[in-house]
Amino acid sequence: MANSAGRPAEAVRLLGEALGALDAIAGGVPEHEWLVLRCNTLITLALSDFLVAGLKPARARLRAAEEVARQAGDPGLTPRIAYQSANIHGRGGDLATAWNELQRALSHLDAFAPREQCSVHLSRGMLALELARPHEALSSFAVAASLAHEQGFGAEERMARHNEGYATYLVGDLPRALALIAEADELVEDVSLGTEALDRARVLLEAGLVSEAVEVLGGARARVGDDERAMRAEFDLELARAHRLEGRLDLATASAEAAREGYARLDAMAWETKARVLGLLIDLERWRRERARATDLVEASADLPRAAAATADELVAAAEKVGDSELAHAARLTAADALLAVGDVEAARQRLAGSDGHRPASVSDELATAAVTAEVHAAAGEATAARRALSVAARRLAAGLHGSASLDLRTARAVHGVRLASLDIELALPRGSSAVLEALERWRSATDRLPSLERPADEQLAALTEQLRAVHAQLRADPDPDQLARLRRRAGTLEREIRARDWALSSRSGGTAALDLRVREGREALARADRDLLWFFTHGGRLWGVGIVGGRARLRDLMPVSAAADLAQRMRLDLRAATTRQLGPLTAAVWGSLRASAQQLDDALVRPWGVRRGGLVLVTCEEVSALPWALLPSLSGAPVTLARSLTSFARRVGPGATHDGQPPAVHVSVGPAVPRAEAEAAAVAAAWRGRGATVELASPSSASGLVAALARDHVVHVGAHGTHQTQSPLFSSLALHDGPAFAHELQSSGVSAAHVVLSACDVGSAVSRPGEEQLGMAAAVHSLGARSVVAAVSPVPDDVAAAAMTRHHEGLARGVTSDEALAAAIAATDPVAAAFVHLGGLFTDAR
Repeated sequence: MANSAGRPAEAVRLLGEALGALDAIAGGVPEHEWLVLRCNTLITLALSDFLVAGLKPARARLRAAEEVARQAGDPGLTPRIAYQSANIHGRGGDLATAWNELQRALSHLDAFAPREQCSVHLSRGMLALELARPHEALSSFAVAASLAHEQGFGAEERMARHNEGYATYLVGDLPRALALIAEADELVEDVSLGTEALDRARVLLEAGLVSEAVEVLGGARARVGDDERAMRAEFDLELARAHRLEGRLDLATASAEAAREGYARLDAMAWETKARVLGLLIDLERWRRERARATDLVEASADLPRAAAATADELVAAAEKVGDSELAHAARLTAADALLAVGDVEAARQRLAGSDGHRPASVSDELATAAVTAEVHAAAGEATAARRALSVAARRLAAGLHGSASLDLRTARAVHGVRLASLDIELALPRGSSAVLEALERWRSATDRLPSLERPADEQLAALTEQLRAVHAQLRADPDPDQLARLRRRAGTLEREIRARDWALSSRSGGTAALDLRVREGREALARADRDLLWFFTHGGRLWGVGIVGGRARLRDLMPVSAAADLAQRMRLDLRAATTRQLGPLTAAVWGSLRASAQQLDDALVRPWGVRRGGLVLVTCEEVSALPWALLPSLSGAPVTLARSLTSFARRVGPGATHDGQPPAVHVSVGPAVPRAEAEAAAVAAAWRGRGATVELASPSSASGLVAALARDHVVHVGAHGTHQTQSPLFSSLALHDGPAFAHELQSSGVSAAHVVLSACDVGSAVSRPGEEQLGMAAAVHSLGARSVVAAVSPVPDDVAAAAMTRHHEGLARGVTSDEALAAAIAATDPVAAAFVHLGGLFTDAR
């Protein structure tokens, strides 16, 4: 019991005492009964010995158990010894021996009680996962779950269903994997199994939800006892993977080394090898980062990748010795990666050839293999083969999201394609602007999905959301410090439960379709809309741009990324200061700094293109996102639309921008604590009613009313303060009279509104996940289907917002295109109105 409770050292002590007690009664009980008791005690003690001291003492215990079983002449003991041997060797990384021993146990399954049979099937499934046989694992977990359900074994059924989810992730169905794991958690009370936390973290990492995985791993590791060395090492290994994905390489190195040391103390050679392979990958990543910063370090540090390649070759042999083909592949891939770093292309190709026929165990592993494969082709001058590999990888990334209607998953998964996208751009640059546009579109479109309108309403999700709304209401009531801490913890718990439910529901919906639009068709859409395009991207420490101006595509190297990022950050800070209206004598200095930064960015990013005044579509990167573009001199008074990609813009223009000649349906919601809100709402309503539109003025406003309006009406105006959630797009919100309306509430019905205006606060702000995936309320509304969105990237004084947005709606009601209406409204209002930006496509009330 101590062993199962996570106290193996205590188990060793207690089982040792049990053996002493058995010695004391030898001859006092029937010999066969005594031998069976002694054999079973040795079998159990073998696992405890492994957990505390490693393989060598565990094997000695198993040999002793074999001798006792021989003396007893009991055929039921041998399969038990084989099963424990499989368990121990599997944990030690000797997968070939473990599989053989498990097959020996399965051949005499009747020697086990029903609960033990569940465990045997579970173990077979787990071992099949380690051997990269996920379909066999799924079969074993299904048998275990069925048997557990029939016998009423709640904990075993939970474990089987949980592991079925993990195997489902390995076969590539990530949304369903998250759903199965969430459903397993509901079967019985949390049994706090470390393996469940590890599996959950691995699936989160595969989903790209890296910070969430770190949270799971860190919390679970803190609960692992000092004597649970194997479990601690497993957590350290996964933390190293997570920190590497985060880009926190020092933490990744420390965790990988802690894992290696832990496995070495346990004589778990295969697992130690995994930690060493990961450590090599982290070292290579750090070396590449240094090379990018200072080219003169390349020659001096070239010894590192050479040594890494040699070590990786040694680790291939170690992996093959224990029959771990997945580990052998990882080591070969690492060797190839290191050899590429020093320009030994043929040697790198040879390493990859050693894994011919190997199928990676997960989509992220597949993408990592594709990256090295494509780089080998590129380094060998085989550009066509490299581009083919990249195209396949982009489709694979998109396929991993098939069936997912979750905004959370769609924005996170791109982390696994960052290296591939960078290589694609590198190959495209010498081929010119059209090739670069194709490459940029390929990776943006891989995670951009058409919104799903088939996801069912869910009572559990609705109940959790109402609870979260109630907690937010209590937080607004200014509670005392103790209550404040408790409420924040409760809000965090509810957010985690809502996200898990969101992932589960996403796999039950009708799914979402990937975008498939050729660049040529996107250029045709630009021409029809009479708009130019500038797309900014980073490569090699430089900010680049590809533009389509007057129908002609061009490519430009614009400026250092660091300089652009500094100017953009200065603009954001100065704009926030300018909106306070309390600067006094500092007003001139702040506006002078703001305009100077705007002029410098304009000179570097916009003016060289000679864009026309007809209108501009901008696709930005993280470094120059969330800017008041209307303050740039070249764009003053010009219609500007911020789009996710050319494809995204193109599917939001065209015939769908009209309403078949019918007056639009308009909804207006205003929130509490917004001065001039009622006057603003009345002015917006009057602008549309004067054009014969049907207007609904929600007073008081409600989350359910807004959600319904966004799925139903043509134009939606929200004059409410918002909260920008930096960690998850699901919990950015708008404050209405009955509490916040969260972004995740829009997913069940989607957003079909042609034009959405979010007029208060800075809900147009966003942070970027890897792959330039934007997180924020306005970005969520846009991603979930809105044709166009207007929002502010910085707080705007209420009187300025009311004036600008009233003018904007007046322009819309006259039939002016949405980007033109916003440009005119900004030009006619206070300069801080430039904080409002236009996202998505184009809306026109063309009647």
